[in-house]
Amino acid sequence: MRTLLYLHDLVFRIGRETRGAIASEYAFLIVFIAIIAAFGMVLLGTELSEYFSTLGTAIGTSAQQS
Repeated sequence: MRTLLYLHDLVFRIGRETRGAIASEYAFLIVFIAIIAAFGMVLLGTELSEYFSTLGTAIGTSAQQS
């Protein structure tokens, strides 16, 4: 959480200190969004993999019992 607050403050501090630094502000935002998206994809990918593995095992078990 501290990292998020630090990045938020950094982006707004840079925006206040300089004029015409829109490109650098957008660059910070893009990097921040990319990091959050990558982290979310890793978490979601792991959970989906576990879910489908469990589902496949359950289907395999029920098919063997039939």
